[in-house]
Amino acid sequence: MTGFFFHHFCLNRSQSMGRHLRAMRVRLARKRRAIRRMRQSLSTLRIAAEQIDRRNERMIAENALIDQLVYNLLAEIENNPLIRNAFEGIDAQNLDERNQAQLPRGGGGVDDRRE
Repeated sequence: MTGFFFHHFCLNRSQSMGRHLRAMRVRLARKRRAIRRMRQSLSTLRIAAEQIDRRNERMIAENALIDQLVYNLLAEIENNPLIRNAFEGIDAQNLDERNQAQLPRGGGGVDDRRE
């Protein structure tokens, strides 16, 4: 009889331990998968950040070249008398057009009402 109880007790205990071990293994497997996904996400984010840094460095270099080109063109325009005279003529023409637009165009003014 004692052997029966011992065998029965050990069997139940081992079965319950086995269930706990299986449940623990399942939880560990889930955690491992979650950690693996996080590592993959972090490596993807790191790669994306490196690409953005390279793109930003390239844009900074391009902007510096464009700034230098614009500066050189402005210096050339400023030192070339033909281009400077053409710009002055355009400015004078624009000023004349503005002045004509601001002049009153006959009748209806404040002074006409007083008379």
